[in-house]
Parts: sequence; C-alpha cells; structure tokens
Amino acid sequence: MYQAILFDLDDTLYDLRSYRSERLRRALKPLLTYYPHLDVEALAQAAIAERVYREQLPDFLRRQGVDHDSLIAEAHTVFCHEWFEQLMLYDDTLHTLQALRPCYKLGLVTNGPAQTQRPKIERFRLAEYLDVLIVSEEVGIAKPDPAIFRLALERLETTPAESLFVGDSPEYDLCGAEAAGMPFIWMNPRHEVLPAGVGPPLASIERLAELPSLLEVIG
Repeated sequence: MYQAILFDLDDTLYDLRSYRSERLRRALKPLLTYYPHLDVEALAQAAIAERVYREQLPDFLRRQGVDHDSLIAEAHTVFCHEWFEQLMLYDDTLHTLQALRPCYKLGLVTNGPAQTQRPKIERFRLAEYLDVLIVSEEVGIAKPDPAIFRLALERLETTPAESLFVGDSPEYDLCGAEAAGMPFIWMNPRHEVLPAGVGPPLASIERLAELPSLLEVIG
C-alpha cells in the first residue's frame, strides 16, 4: 500500500495555463490600436509555448515587432497586476487533499524561483494540507532530476516504491518520477497525447477528485 503522495503545483493543483492565457489576452488586446495586424490569440499561444512569464513579457513583445515602449510597459503592468491575488485552486483541490491527508503523507515538489512559487503556496495555504513543500530554487535541484524527488521522500521518511507522484508534465514530472523509481499519475484534463519515448503513467486523471477512489483500486 502506498504511504505518500507528492504533487506538482502549476497546472496540477490549479490551472496556470488558462489563467496565464486569459491574462495575456487582456494585456495584449490594447496593442491592436497601434498594431492592427497582430493576432492576440496567436500571440498568447506563442507566449505560452515559449514559457513567457511576467519578467519575459517585454522582451517577448519586442521580438514580435512591438517597439512602442509605453505600450509595452502598459501591457506588462496589466499582465502582472495582482497576479498572485487572483490565482485560484481547482475547485476540488482542497477537498481532495483533506480526503487524502488522514491516510497518506502529502508533499509538494515544484520547479521555479522562490519569489514566484512561495507566494502561490501562501495564497493557497498549502502548508495547512501538505507535510513537505519543496521549491527547486531553494534546494538547488529541479525536476526532472530524480534527486529532488528523493529529497522529498527523505523528508517524508518514505521510499519511492511506497510513494506516488501526481503531475501534469510528462517531461518534468513523469520522467523525473520514473527516474526516481516512483509510480506516476498523470493530471491530464486536456486529454493530451503522451510524447513519444515517454513511458506510460500508472494512471491518468482529469480531476484531482478522482484520486481517492483511484487509490482504493490501485493501492
């Protein structure tokens, strides 16, 4: 029986992709007044594909031919305004964590700088639900390096075979968990296709609320 469950944060406990897409559309729309040839939807999707975050938006816009500094500054301000204050967990996240907590040790392993990941952790009050919270910048290791998974398991005092990892990224989460010897459950609400050459997950879910009943079957 499994003793511990580790979770990714972004696009696993909340929908970062949709949140960022909507903010990009809102920030980029005013550019059309001066750059009517731009396609806001295509720009937003390109920014997501290039993993453009708040700090990278001005440089991204300049690469797209936007050279009006005040418009770039305005778009950046709109994109960043109350970024953390408006984040929302999936509606079933806390209920699922509460349901799992009596039976499993729970932890978080997230890539990214502390200045972006810690405010999310605080915003979502995850310390109230999870026993271990690991941010890659703080420990000097990042997924898919199996060492960051093993560090979390050491802190939970459990082994890879006794643990599961739940995440959305085949590249970072699935491959990293597999390298660490952990079974993996794929959070895949968009029904994406597993990349070629990546081993299959133990199971796939569309919502976190599926986890408790799934664990009864595979546990």
